[in-house]
Amino acid sequence: MALHDQMISRRSFIASGAMAVAVVGASAMLAGCSNAGSKSASASASASASSASGPAITPNSAVEELNTVLLGKDAKIACIIVASQRGYYTDEKLTVNTQVVSGGFPEAMPMLSDGTVDVLLFGSIPTCTYVGQGDDLVIFGGTVTDGSECVTLAENKDKYKKAEDFKGKKIACFRMETGHMVTKSWLRSQGLKIGDKPEQVDNGEADVAFILLENSAAEAAAVENGEVDMCFLNSGGGYQFAYNNPKLAVAFRPNELIGKEFPCCRQSTNRTAFEEKKSQLLKFEIANVRAMYDIANDQEGVIKDIMAYSGQPEEYCRAITYGLNDYVAAMKFEMDPQTDAVKDFYADMVDNGDIQNPDKELIVKHMDSTIYKAALDTLIARGENVDFYKGLLAKYEKNNTLGV
Repeated sequence: MALHDQMISRRSFIASGAMAVAVVGASAMLAGCSNAGSKSASASASASASSASGPAITPNSAVEELNTVLLGKDAKIACIIVASQRGYYTDEKLTVNTQVVSGGFPEAMPMLSDGTVDVLLFGSIPTCTYVGQGDDLVIFGGTVTDGSECVTLAENKDKYKKAEDFKGKKIACFRMETGHMVTKSWLRSQGLKIGDKPEQVDNGEADVAFILLENSAAEAAAVENGEVDMCFLNSGGGYQFAYNNPKLAVAFRPNELIGKEFPCCRQSTNRTAFEEKKSQLLKFEIANVRAMYDIANDQEGVIKDIMAYSGQPEEYCRAITYGLNDYVAAMKFEMDPQTDAVKDFYADMVDNGDIQNPDKELIVKHMDSTIYKAALDTLIARGENVDFYKGLLAKYEKNNTLGV
């Protein structure tokens, strides 16, 4: 397939989202997973959780429910997988009902927006896009920070260190990938003129062209065939397409290039659920943050949990979670909402033309850091693994200065 035949419209996500009406009927209960390995902490032992920017949030003592939507069995929701496999939701007196959709974000986003589900665990681009169109959604937590990788031909992997190294290059990307968006914005800030068609580079109209393709496989193939100079992948795509392919290599991770972290998948809810289900959202975050401790301290057990959930082989689960040999895991699993970074990313989307509403401040009233803060406060008050949670609190205070 020729490169131009693989290109897709940058508006295709919005158009597809408006057309999505079907929901996969299959439903699963994350909370129904085994309680094996569950720790003794419970919601009833929780002390009052407070937030510096709002009233105290405390979990209800009754068993409550929260409805989530998942995009298949993607291992990038590692914290949620571990919390489920180890019974942490049950500990916190929360039943997590899940709907699994096969249609991706165009199917999941309308469900979140109309209240069919309470929480979406994937994506920052879709939520930011919907907010820019007027939907009242709230980003209240994280799932993955960073997570993007740039893949090139192996002989070119050390060529891209500064902005001028990108002049004359054609870059493949896909709509739902954050790394190419922050890199595009960074290159523009360094004075490069950005285009979206290969011929714009050929005829001198642009210094760099970011060419939208339909998926990661098409991107990797375009690099290998010499149709583009590099591509941006996420969700372990660098491992999947380059690690065992001698022709390709990971050249860099965008956070290293631009010098800061950026938000990949976020946890989003709708305004109604945010206002009416704070107890459930808090319980959800408490369980997920407990899983963060396990990811940091129980590598072998966590790999087994992810294998059991995803059905992926051990080598893959190990590589994308912790790294493998010379492959560096690009994804950082954490629940921090990183409101400052989300605001910056939203501005990048506006500058890149991905969001038409020019108001870069709009996103601020669609973010919340109080639920995550309350989860940390609760876990610190319980007295288990306090040093770990205090470390997360210190990072939270640096990442969330907007007072939302």
